[in-house]
Amino acid sequence: MPRRFLLLASLLALALPTAATAAPTAVDVRIEGETSTIFNEPVTTDGKVITTAAGGTHLCDGSTASPPVGPGPTPNSALDDAAIKGGFTWDGAWFGTDFFASRIAGETESLADGQFWGVFVNGAMLDVGGCQHILAPNDEVLWAYDAFSKTGGALTLTGEEATQTDRPLRVRVTNTSTGAPVAGAKVGSTTTGTDGRALVPFDKIGIYRIKADKSLYVRSDELRVCVDPPLVEACTSTDRKAPSVRLDAPAIASTDARFGFVRLSWQGDDGTDGSGVRRYRVDRRQIGSTSGVWHRVAVDTAKTLARVAAKEGAAYEYRVQAIDRAGNFSPYATATSTMPVDNLSSALKLSKQGWKALRRQGAFKLTVARATTEGASASMRFTGTGAALVTRALPRGGKVRIAVDGKSKVVSLEGRSRFRRKLVATPSVPAGAHTLRITSLGDAPIEIDAIAIKR
Repeated sequence: MPRRFLLLASLLALALPTAATAAPTAVDVRIEGETSTIFNEPVTTDGKVITTAAGGTHLCDGSTASPPVGPGPTPNSALDDAAIKGGFTWDGAWFGTDFFASRIAGETESLADGQFWGVFVNGAMLDVGGCQHILAPNDEVLWAYDAFSKTGGALTLTGEEATQTDRPLRVRVTNTSTGAPVAGAKVGSTTTGTDGRALVPFDKIGIYRIKADKSLYVRSDELRVCVDPPLVEACTSTDRKAPSVRLDAPAIASTDARFGFVRLSWQGDDGTDGSGVRRYRVDRRQIGSTSGVWHRVAVDTAKTLARVAAKEGAAYEYRVQAIDRAGNFSPYATATSTMPVDNLSSALKLSKQGWKALRRQGAFKLTVARATTEGASASMRFTGTGAALVTRALPRGGKVRIAVDGKSKVVSLEGRSRFRRKLVATPSVPAGAHTLRITSLGDAPIEIDAIAIKR
């Protein structure tokens, strides 16, 4: 029986328990300070090791809950990744099982006034710490200053996104968690009635950003409204400026996914005076393709996330364009991503002795090839300017030699275990056809999860 089928058979026959891990997850993060919004963007996060000045370094992935949950993304990991994305810092002490945020950006809790930071998920305040709750895709994570005085919960403001100076704007305010109408909430110059509704007048044309606010509640997210003269097309009288857009894509797809998909996220910004981004266009093309043709991923979409299937070993360029409500188009933002070759691919040739296929929930395509014998090797032909071994460090990991066309380096794989995050790159070589070779240098374990090709 061919060695490839023997490896697959041994994989399917395994019944050993394995450590699980969640894939990185996209959530919406909003941070409301005492008087203004600090951050409001989608964030892709996963359970992770977090370091704060007051709390030190600890794993924040649900494992400290009682009983443990996850592992997976948490409100604290979302806060940490929001800080990285937004360019601000936060701090919090570690109290045995969890970080408790004491400062976010420039706003620090007040012990004297009893004002502390707290976190809501989908409008409900958590009754556990921010490292002890597992987030689901598209959850709304809301960090709020003086959260424990907000006994009413969080507010949601909905309504029309455009009106005219002779027609008041219809809005409604509800409790985010329950959906119940909220009376007495202030929206612009008016307050809501018993049905949570209000009519908000505007005397001048322009673009307004309004929120709902009420004592004992966390203020709502903003509703951006275009106000035009009578009989004028919505959002066209004042907005002449194009929006901007940002595109995030993993350089190697396995970093953010365990299967054959590239996780894309993008976010448009129309500035404080813009009419607001309404839709996006997303395209891609395969790098190295002779046609160079862009293919549509999404058009006229309001979504800011996508999972796009990709071919093994291929590299792609992606581009996204934002269109605001006045019809202004942003310049394209671009990013590239490579789909790695899995360890079970026929393109990767493993030596006859020394390798074992293992099922691992957190690995790319849920498998790794492990060697514990000195001299066990693997090789692969590729076309590009280099390659990278996608692997992980192990508590008693061995050393591996990675070489391309005779140029090599040796790397130790001993350290903290984390799937899909450890990369061992070859030296750079001229563009063209090359041979990659990976060799175990001792009787300590090394793993091959996947191989990424640099184009």
